[in-house]
Amino acid sequence: MQHALLAIDLGNTTCHMAWVQKRAAEWSVETLLRTPRAEGTIQALRGWLASNPVESGTRAAVASVAHPAETDAVVALLNETCGQALCVEPPAGLVLRLEDASGVGCDRLYAARAALELTGQSTVVVDAGTALTVDVVRALGGSDDASPCGEFLGGAIAPGPRLLAQALAQEAARLPRVEARPGVVALGRDTQCALQAGVAVGFEGAALRLIERVSVEAGLPSPALVLTGGAAHFLSEVLGREAQGALHEDPDLVVRGLALSAWEHLGRQP
Repeated sequence: MQHALLAIDLGNTTCHMAWVQKRAAEWSVETLLRTPRAEGTIQALRGWLASNPVESGTRAAVASVAHPAETDAVVALLNETCGQALCVEPPAGLVLRLEDASGVGCDRLYAARAALELTGQSTVVVDAGTALTVDVVRALGGSDDASPCGEFLGGAIAPGPRLLAQALAQEAARLPRVEARPGVVALGRDTQCALQAGVAVGFEGAALRLIERVSVEAGLPSPALVLTGGAAHFLSEVLGREAQGALHEDPDLVVRGLALSAWEHLGRQP
Protein backbone atom coordinates (compact mmCIF):
# COMPACT_ATOMS: atom_id res chain seq x y z
CA MET A 1 0.00 0.00 0.00
CA GLN A 2 2.07 2.90 -1.32
CA HIS A 3 2.24 6.11 0.70
CA ALA A 4 0.45 4.49 3.62
CA LEU A 5 1.59 4.45 7.20
CA LEU A 6 0.94 1.60 9.60
CA ALA A 7 -0.13 3.23 12.88
CA ILE A 8 -0.39 1.34 16.17
CA ASP A 9 -1.94 2.89 19.27
CA LEU A 10 -1.45 0.98 22.52
CA GLY A 11 -4.10 2.56 24.71
CA ASN A 12 -5.14 1.85 28.28
CA THR A 13 -7.45 -1.01 27.35
CA THR A 14 -7.31 -1.35 23.55
CA CYS A 15 -4.69 -1.90 20.88
CA HIS A 16 -5.68 -0.21 17.61
CA MET A 17 -3.74 -0.86 14.39
CA ALA A 18 -4.67 0.94 11.17
CA TRP A 19 -3.45 2.00 7.76
CA VAL A 20 -3.50 5.78 7.46
CA GLN A 21 -3.26 7.40 4.02
CA LYS A 22 -3.63 10.86 2.58
CA ARG A 23 -5.90 10.93 -0.43
CA ALA A 24 -6.29 14.38 -1.96
CA ALA A 25 -6.96 16.65 1.04
CA GLU A 26 -8.37 13.88 3.25
CA TRP A 27 -6.65 11.49 5.62
CA SER A 28 -8.30 8.08 5.43
CA VAL A 29 -8.09 5.49 8.20
CA GLU A 30 -8.60 1.77 7.61
CA THR A 31 -8.75 -0.16 10.87
CA LEU A 32 -6.92 -3.47 10.61
CA LEU A 33 -7.09 -4.69 14.19
CA ARG A 34 -8.80 -3.44 17.33
CA THR A 35 -8.28 -5.80 20.24
CA PRO A 36 -8.36 -5.57 24.04
CA ARG A 37 -4.94 -4.91 25.48
CA ALA A 38 -3.98 -8.00 27.44
CA GLU A 39 -1.39 -10.75 27.54
CA GLY A 40 -2.45 -11.81 24.04
CA THR A 41 -1.86 -8.45 22.38
CA ILE A 42 1.54 -9.35 20.95
CA GLN A 43 0.23 -12.69 19.67
CA ALA A 44 -2.72 -10.93 18.00
CA LEU A 45 -0.40 -8.45 16.28
CA ARG A 46 2.03 -11.19 15.28
CA GLY A 47 -0.80 -13.27 13.83
CA TRP A 48 -2.18 -10.38 11.79
CA LEU A 49 1.24 -9.43 10.42
CA ALA A 50 2.00 -13.05 9.53
CA SER A 51 -1.25 -13.35 7.59
CA ASN A 52 -1.03 -9.89 5.99
CA PRO A 53 2.58 -9.13 5.05
CA VAL A 54 3.17 -5.43 4.41
CA GLU A 55 5.01 -4.05 1.42
CA SER A 56 8.70 -3.31 1.72
CA GLY A 57 9.37 0.33 2.56
CA THR A 58 6.07 0.91 4.36
CA ARG A 59 6.49 3.34 7.23
CA ALA A 60 5.19 2.53 10.71
CA ALA A 61 4.54 4.52 13.87
CA VAL A 62 3.74 3.52 17.44
CA ALA A 63 2.03 5.48 20.22
CA SER A 64 1.77 3.89 23.64
CA VAL A 65 0.54 4.55 27.16
CA ALA A 66 1.16 0.89 28.01
CA HIS A 67 3.96 -0.45 30.20
CA PRO A 68 7.39 0.19 28.60
CA ALA A 69 8.05 -3.55 28.36
CA GLU A 70 4.90 -4.02 26.27
CA THR A 71 5.82 -1.06 24.08
CA ASP A 72 9.30 -2.50 23.55
CA ALA A 73 7.79 -5.87 22.59
CA VAL A 74 5.57 -4.25 19.93
CA VAL A 75 8.50 -2.26 18.54
CA ALA A 76 10.65 -5.41 18.41
CA LEU A 77 7.85 -7.29 16.64
CA LEU A 78 7.54 -4.60 13.96
CA ASN A 79 11.30 -4.55 13.41
CA GLU A 80 11.35 -8.33 13.23
CA THR A 81 8.40 -8.93 10.93
CA CYS A 82 8.22 -5.80 8.81
CA GLY A 83 11.72 -4.44 8.42
CA GLN A 84 10.19 -0.98 8.26
CA ALA A 85 11.28 2.55 8.99
CA LEU A 86 9.78 2.81 12.45
CA CYS A 87 8.80 5.97 14.32
CA VAL A 88 8.06 5.60 18.05
CA GLU A 89 6.08 8.40 19.71
CA PRO A 90 7.09 11.17 17.28
CA PRO A 91 6.68 14.83 18.33
CA ALA A 92 3.11 15.99 17.83
CA GLY A 93 4.07 19.39 16.40
CA LEU A 94 2.46 21.29 19.28
CA VAL A 95 3.85 23.82 21.73
CA LEU A 96 3.22 22.42 25.22
CA ARG A 97 2.03 25.16 27.56
CA LEU A 98 2.40 22.98 30.64
CA GLU A 99 4.22 23.35 33.94
CA ASP A 100 5.49 19.79 33.62
CA ALA A 101 5.19 18.07 30.25
CA SER A 102 7.08 14.92 31.24
CA GLY A 103 4.03 12.91 32.23
CA VAL A 104 1.50 13.91 29.59
CA GLY A 105 0.27 10.90 27.62
CA CYS A 106 1.22 10.92 23.96
CA ASP A 107 -2.33 9.81 23.10
CA ARG A 108 -3.65 13.15 24.40
CA LEU A 109 -1.19 15.04 22.21
CA TYR A 110 -1.95 13.06 19.06
CA ALA A 111 -5.69 13.45 19.63
CA ALA A 112 -5.19 17.21 20.04
CA ARG A 113 -3.09 17.38 16.87
CA ALA A 114 -5.68 15.51 14.81
CA ALA A 115 -8.52 17.57 16.27
CA LEU A 116 -6.77 20.77 15.25
CA GLU A 117 -6.33 19.42 11.74
CA LEU A 118 -10.01 18.43 11.64
CA THR A 119 -11.50 21.71 12.84
CA GLY A 120 -8.89 24.29 11.79
CA GLN A 121 -9.55 26.26 14.96
CA SER A 122 -9.01 26.20 18.72
CA THR A 123 -10.66 23.06 20.03
CA VAL A 124 -11.68 21.15 23.14
CA VAL A 125 -10.86 17.45 22.71
CA VAL A 126 -12.98 14.94 24.65
CA ASP A 127 -11.59 11.41 24.75
CA ALA A 128 -14.06 9.12 26.53
CA GLY A 129 -12.54 5.75 27.26
CA THR A 130 -11.08 4.04 30.31
CA ALA A 131 -10.45 7.60 31.43
CA LEU A 132 -12.23 10.78 30.40
CA THR A 133 -9.79 13.42 29.18
CA VAL A 134 -10.92 16.93 28.30
CA ASP A 135 -8.09 18.91 26.72
CA VAL A 136 -7.66 22.27 25.01
CA VAL A 137 -5.56 22.93 21.92
CA ARG A 138 -5.23 26.50 20.60
CA ALA A 139 -4.64 27.10 16.90
CA LEU A 140 -1.53 29.06 15.96
CA GLY A 141 -1.76 29.12 12.17
CA GLY A 142 1.92 28.51 11.44
CA SER A 143 3.07 29.83 8.09
CA ASP A 144 5.04 26.72 7.06
CA ASP A 145 5.23 23.00 7.76
CA ALA A 146 8.10 23.47 10.20
CA SER A 147 6.12 25.82 12.45
CA PRO A 148 4.04 24.46 15.34
CA CYS A 149 0.39 24.35 14.34
CA GLY A 150 -1.01 24.78 17.82
CA GLU A 151 -0.53 25.05 21.56
CA PHE A 152 -1.55 22.25 23.90
CA LEU A 153 -2.86 24.02 26.99
CA GLY A 154 -3.59 20.98 29.14
CA GLY A 155 -6.89 19.77 30.51
CA ALA A 156 -8.53 17.39 32.97
CA ILE A 157 -8.50 13.62 33.52
CA ALA A 158 -11.40 11.80 35.19
CA PRO A 159 -12.64 8.18 35.39
CA GLY A 160 -14.55 6.72 32.47
CA PRO A 161 -17.89 4.95 33.01
CA ARG A 162 -16.40 1.47 33.43
CA LEU A 163 -14.02 2.71 36.12
CA LEU A 164 -16.84 4.56 37.88
CA ALA A 165 -18.93 1.38 38.07
CA GLN A 166 -15.93 -0.66 39.17
CA ALA A 167 -14.98 1.79 41.94
CA LEU A 168 -18.49 1.80 43.41
CA ALA A 169 -18.58 -1.98 43.56
CA GLN A 170 -15.09 -2.27 45.05
CA GLU A 171 -15.39 0.42 47.70
CA ALA A 172 -18.99 -0.06 48.86
CA ALA A 173 -19.57 -3.49 50.41
CA ARG A 174 -23.30 -3.70 49.66
CA LEU A 175 -23.37 -2.19 46.19
CA PRO A 176 -23.36 -4.59 43.23
CA ARG A 177 -21.25 -4.20 40.12
CA VAL A 178 -23.36 -2.86 37.25
CA GLU A 179 -22.72 -2.63 33.55
CA ALA A 180 -22.43 1.02 32.55
CA ARG A 181 -25.08 1.82 29.91
CA PRO A 182 -25.71 5.09 28.09
CA GLY A 183 -29.14 6.66 27.79
CA VAL A 184 -30.50 5.63 31.20
CA VAL A 185 -32.86 7.83 33.23
CA ALA A 186 -31.48 9.77 36.19
CA LEU A 187 -34.32 8.77 38.54
CA GLY A 188 -33.42 5.16 39.31
CA ARG A 189 -36.29 3.17 40.86
CA ASP A 190 -34.07 0.47 42.38
CA THR A 191 -30.46 0.16 43.46
CA GLN A 192 -29.19 -1.19 40.17
CA CYS A 193 -30.92 1.54 38.15
CA ALA A 194 -29.69 4.17 40.60
CA LEU A 195 -26.11 2.96 40.16
CA GLN A 196 -26.45 2.97 36.38
CA ALA A 197 -27.85 6.50 36.58
CA GLY A 198 -25.01 7.68 38.78
CA VAL A 199 -22.46 6.24 36.38
CA ALA A 200 -23.96 7.26 33.03
CA VAL A 201 -25.69 10.54 33.90
CA GLY A 202 -22.89 11.49 36.28
CA PHE A 203 -20.40 10.85 33.49
CA GLU A 204 -22.38 13.17 31.20
CA GLY A 205 -22.41 15.85 33.88
CA ALA A 206 -18.68 15.56 34.51
CA ALA A 207 -17.92 15.90 30.81
CA LEU A 208 -20.20 18.91 30.34
CA ARG A 209 -18.83 20.71 33.39
CA LEU A 210 -15.22 20.04 32.45
CA ILE A 211 -15.79 21.27 28.89
CA GLU A 212 -17.36 24.44 30.26
CA ARG A 213 -14.60 25.11 32.79
CA VAL A 214 -11.58 24.38 30.57
CA SER A 215 -13.07 26.53 27.80
CA VAL A 216 -13.55 29.49 30.15
CA GLU A 217 -10.14 29.10 31.76
CA ALA A 218 -8.49 28.90 28.32
CA GLY A 219 -10.30 32.04 27.16
CA LEU A 220 -12.23 30.24 24.44
CA PRO A 221 -15.94 31.15 24.62
CA SER A 222 -17.16 28.84 21.83
CA PRO A 223 -14.43 26.41 20.81
CA ALA A 224 -14.98 23.55 18.41
CA LEU A 225 -15.51 20.22 20.15
CA VAL A 226 -14.12 16.87 19.02
CA LEU A 227 -15.27 13.61 20.62
CA THR A 228 -13.48 10.28 20.42
CA GLY A 229 -12.90 7.12 22.46
CA GLY A 230 -14.54 3.79 23.20
CA ALA A 231 -17.13 5.37 25.52
CA ALA A 232 -17.98 8.24 23.16
CA HIS A 233 -21.50 6.83 22.76
CA PHE A 234 -22.18 7.84 26.37
CA LEU A 235 -21.71 11.50 25.37
CA SER A 236 -22.71 11.88 21.71
CA GLU A 237 -26.33 12.85 22.32
CA VAL A 238 -25.82 15.18 25.27
CA LEU A 239 -22.86 16.98 23.69
CA GLY A 240 -24.71 17.37 20.40
CA ARG A 241 -27.60 18.91 22.29
CA GLU A 242 -25.82 21.06 24.89
CA ALA A 243 -22.33 21.89 23.65
CA GLN A 244 -21.78 25.54 22.71
CA GLY A 245 -19.45 24.98 19.75
CA ALA A 246 -19.64 22.72 16.70
CA LEU A 247 -19.34 19.01 17.56
CA HIS A 248 -17.23 16.59 15.51
CA GLU A 249 -16.83 12.87 16.18
CA ASP A 250 -13.85 10.79 15.10
CA PRO A 251 -13.23 7.30 16.52
CA ASP A 252 -9.76 7.24 14.92
CA LEU A 253 -8.47 10.52 16.30
CA VAL A 254 -5.33 9.16 18.00
CA VAL A 255 -4.05 7.08 15.07
CA ARG A 256 -4.82 9.97 12.73
CA GLY A 257 -2.78 12.37 14.86
CA LEU A 258 -0.01 9.80 15.22
CA ALA A 259 0.21 9.46 11.44
CA LEU A 260 0.27 13.23 10.90
CA SER A 261 3.05 13.58 13.44
CA ALA A 262 5.03 10.63 12.10
CA TRP A 263 5.00 11.83 8.48
CA GLU A 264 6.30 15.21 9.55
CA HIS A 265 8.93 13.69 11.82
CA LEU A 266 10.10 11.33 9.10
CA GLY A 267 10.29 14.20 6.66
CA ARG A 268 8.05 12.51 4.11
CA GLN A 269 4.63 13.85 3.22
CA PRO A 270 2.33 11.46 1.33
